[in-house]
Amino acid sequence: MGLALGDALGAPFEGSGCLGNDVSDRILNRNYLEYTDDTIMALCIARSIISVRNIDPSDIAENYAKWFLSEDLRGIGITVFNALSNYVRSRDWKSCGVIDFWAAGNGVAMRVAPIALFDLNSSEETLYEHIRLDGWITHKNELAISGAFAVALAIRQAIKSSSKREVADYVKAKLEEFGILNRVYDAVLNAIKLSSENIDDLKAFVVLGISGYVVHTVASAIYAFLTKDSYIETILSLIRAGGDTDTNAAVAGAIAGAFYGCEKIPSELIEKLEDKDEILKIADELYALVMNSH
Repeated sequence: MGLALGDALGAPFEGSGCLGNDVSDRILNRNYLEYTDDTIMALCIARSIISVRNIDPSDIAENYAKWFLSEDLRGIGITVFNALSNYVRSRDWKSCGVIDFWAAGNGVAMRVAPIALFDLNSSEETLYEHIRLDGWITHKNELAISGAFAVALAIRQAIKSSSKREVADYVKAKLEEFGILNRVYDAVLNAIKLSSENIDDLKAFVVLGISGYVVHTVASAIYAFLTKDSYIETILSLIRAGGDTDTNAAVAGAIAGAFYGCEKIPSELIEKLEDKDEILKIADELYALVMNSH
């Protein structure tokens, strides 16, 4: 729910410049909140997990293909579009993923929440491998996978910890343990550093980045999570900054939702969210699966 609502709130402002600080009414006071491909792909993963009770990239790819062929491609990025075009021709999930400059985008990180939740009690090695399997369908890129892993680690620890700094330190430590000392790791360090400084949010986001580059998304999402005191303020800070507002808010929303819990997400916004009953039902089913399997 945290992911979907962040996605829907940020969607109308994607690609915008800085919106400034006095735009909360524009963001929140809409009659209907429609999500984008971020939520659609996350739900594809969640439905697959519930169906097969595991992470099966061939089944996930088929769910992606059903969506792709429906032509409801709202918000789809170029890497995902090209990868799924390859998949519907070949039906080979191992070979359809894209290898190019754009494959370092945030398309894996935006949808990783169901995997993080399913692997809540699994080893970090299992979590990483499951993320890699899903990511490989669309993004054959080290940074894309590393960024999604960092987000998934944050979601896992946000559920288990009452301290935001513990969440950030856990992500940092696990990236180091796995030898992931690339630009995603640097982004996490930058986010932690800036979160402890008395700096204006908009200036911080200029430093950290707000584009669809996964390094920017990880940095800004973790910074927003660390510096804000509620789910909704976390989301609003990212949307005000502009850029890839839907995905940045979706990623931060997944982390913040895990930390604060659904009861702290404004119910009046949930009521306006597209397919909110189905999203809650899927979340309940995923929760039951995880609790019953451990």
